[in-house]
Amino acid sequence: MRRKSLKVVTRNEGIVSRIQELKAEHPFWGYRRVWAYLHYAEGISVNKKRILRLMSEHGLLVKPNMRLKATRTLRPKPKPTAPNQWWGTDMTKVMVDGFGWVYVVIVIDWYTKKFVGWHIGPQAKTRDWLKALDMAVNRQFPGGVRGHELSLMSDNGCQPTSVAFIKACSNLGIRQAFTSYNNPKGNADTERSIRTAKEECFWLREWKSPTELALTGSRWFEEFNKSYLHSALGYKTPERAEREFFNNGHFTQLAVA
Repeated sequence: MRRKSLKVVTRNEGIVSRIQELKAEHPFWGYRRVWAYLHYAEGISVNKKRILRLMSEHGLLVKPNMRLKATRTLRPKPKPTAPNQWWGTDMTKVMVDGFGWVYVVIVIDWYTKKFVGWHIGPQAKTRDWLKALDMAVNRQFPGGVRGHELSLMSDNGCQPTSVAFIKACSNLGIRQAFTSYNNPKGNADTERSIRTAKEECFWLREWKSPTELALTGSRWFEEFNKSYLHSALGYKTPERAEREFFNNGHFTQLAVA
């Protein structure tokens, strides 16, 4: 019995050490994401309750921020049933030392959680939002988007509601949708993806130049699509979810508790 206890203690020490390494790289990861990475990416057989207990004992849990808690509304947001059916677009800004704000515009696929387009630059005008949208369209629809019944959700900001943006979407055959004033979380999927980008990339270092930010941010978006284990996809990556859908003709989204 004593030998077994020592064996368990030794194994726990190894797991805690690995958790500490992961938390050093990803300080905003909670116990579910730590468990998912250990289980799916590293093949470590351990249950979530054990990870929760070990992280709690060693002060490694993320403290909840109630300001980031979603407000539920009576009006449901659209629920896509396939990739490239509903996209969302939004913007955030990142401070660069000695320069000022740099703006990050993103377009995500709500079904696969894939960053399909982005633009990182010193301005956030309509043309910058259109650069992110153009990237997404060229990437996902090399033969043209018209006829694919794509919808794009955004807030009521001046860029997506501008004449130039609306005209561009109309020419492409993209149907625009806007969050309503009584449904502020209508673009919640996009906002949550932006928060992940900030927690995993933009908030983790001090940026010295807009070029450095743009290059690093672009690499991070590409890496996210290839390797990020998303809970809403049953801890599959966005690119894997997309690939499986088109290879198999279907893909069932699975939320793992």
